[in-house]
Amino acid sequence: MHKGVPQPRTDELTERAREWQNPWLPLELRVANRVLAPFATRLWPFDADDLKAKARKRTGLTDFGDLAPLDEPLGLLCRGMNEVTQFHPFGRLAMHRMLLSALVNRLRLEDLAKRRPEAFEKPVEAPIIIAGLVRSGTSFLQRLMARDPGLRSIPFWEMVNPLPFGDAAAPVPDPDPRVKAGARMISYVHRSSPEMVKMHEMENEAPEEELGILAMGFCSMVFEATAPMVPGYMPWYTGTDHTAGYAYLRRVLQAMAWIRPTGNRWLLKSPQHMEQFGPLTTVFPDATVVQTHRDPVRSVLSTGSLLAYSYRQSYAHPNPHLVGRQAVIMTERLLRAAVRDRDPADERFVDVKFAELNADPIGTVRRIHARAGAELTPEAERRLKEWLPQNARGKHGEHVYDAADLALDPDELRERFAFYYEHFDVPHEPL
Repeated sequence: MHKGVPQPRTDELTERAREWQNPWLPLELRVANRVLAPFATRLWPFDADDLKAKARKRTGLTDFGDLAPLDEPLGLLCRGMNEVTQFHPFGRLAMHRMLLSALVNRLRLEDLAKRRPEAFEKPVEAPIIIAGLVRSGTSFLQRLMARDPGLRSIPFWEMVNPLPFGDAAAPVPDPDPRVKAGARMISYVHRSSPEMVKMHEMENEAPEEELGILAMGFCSMVFEATAPMVPGYMPWYTGTDHTAGYAYLRRVLQAMAWIRPTGNRWLLKSPQHMEQFGPLTTVFPDATVVQTHRDPVRSVLSTGSLLAYSYRQSYAHPNPHLVGRQAVIMTERLLRAAVRDRDPADERFVDVKFAELNADPIGTVRRIHARAGAELTPEAERRLKEWLPQNARGKHGEHVYDAADLALDPDELRERFAFYYEHFDVPHEPL
């Protein structure tokens, strides 16, 4: 998985971790990986100049814009992946496509700005932004709130392709081909990783995190999640002020709202925002930020197991113990930043405890709306209540995980996260 990082021995792994380390893939993917292995580095090189040239050739455009960083993070990311990361061919192809897509969309956005400046005239006003760790109820809360027709969220198909294919200023075909493209991606995930639906249900029309859009400005955790602990790039990412990247997100949201106008206020969500409260509130000063809270040990174990399982899509032999360390480092970084950067007197923030959300989801939404100065209309509330019974957690089966799978000790983690439990009065949960 990483050059120079030894894999745990078989006798050091639980049965589940052994399955993660030696994943089963469908026959066609195994055959394709074997056939493509000798050619993968030539077909999909991680080279910044080559990627930019391909994006220009694909679009016929040349200007990537300078509103958000590009050359430095792209170069560091490519160099780090070449030096450390050991993708299998399909994993290499997926990362190559992710980078190329970010560059192509930047070119299209700059072209749209030059030809149709009116697309960026309407401001992004008073968004509601959910920030919380994995497994703390963020997806459930966002999907529940998205039933309100007054809110505008980002469905999966639009997250992976925020701008229309081809000319972003042209009328969008009906049906939009981006919808079918999103469905193909989900079909591939379900085919290659059938247990994923128990860990994180992906629906083409359901709202998703904006990580793919943040990737256009290279201020996204998506690169860390796909290529963990890449040297060079990670120090840059964690040490950079991402205000410009969040301003770029706002610019993309303006274009998306102009291309597909629906809803009155944006509803966004990502764990990443926990370490970006400064840039987030600078760029969106009238936002209402909802921070969800739950025992972070749950989040570490859930995140680690999700990544260790999903890495079969990128790596021949994921390293469960490395993934466990990655989940701890990432979670602690988010928690410390949230404690450090939040002003307790800032009325823009709403704290939502996981138990409270479970006990009274509609009441929680009413409380968020009240703080945001938004109206939860009777029709919107009816839609929310209608959605709840069909979308109970665990409807696809239980997501099972254990600290031993990731070589982690829950007691040590609770000591490590003591500052967070105390600061936000979050209780320990039985595991």
